[in-house]
Amino acid sequence: MKIMTHDEKPRYTVLPRTLIFIFKENKLLMMRYSGKGSNQTQEKSDRKDVYNPIGGHIEMGERIIDSAVKETKEEAGIALINPRVRGIINVSGFAGKNIMNFVVSGTTNDQPVSSTLEGELQWVDIADIPNLNVFPDLRPILDKLLSLKDNDIFTGVAQFNGKFELQHIVLE
Repeated sequence: MKIMTHDEKPRYTVLPRTLIFIFKENKLLMMRYSGKGSNQTQEKSDRKDVYNPIGGHIEMGERIIDSAVKETKEEAGIALINPRVRGIINVSGFAGKNIMNFVVSGTTNDQPVSSTLEGELQWVDIADIPNLNVFPDLRPILDKLLSLKDNDIFTGVAQFNGKFELQHIVLE
């Protein structure tokens, strides 16, 4: 067992994930979670009826953009056009996990599948997002993403309570 001194901060392992914002006109592709999935967990049940952009785990040795393209095809059945990393967020305690979220944006000319085992895909008008049941970090991330200049990228940190309640977020 390692004894930490007062000036050391605890270290932990993070899961690398993509969070993919696919825009078409003034709309964002979002999934309304069904609360089900191929491997049913309490986390999936707890997020039933929550809207979120699609995304997924980055596999070992996989490039971030390749992961975003793959996840978009797997989850929505569409091709992701012009994918770019726009942000990196160090997330602690989200559903008991620590995540390094790579925020990717892009567009598509395709129509997504309407639903999957994970949930229902919908094009949501950006102006309507404040009226939806979303994870509490989505609005600040979307606001930051929409405020970026063409080649900008943001970084940030977010702390959750071990479930889905946001305790703190800073995006720069």
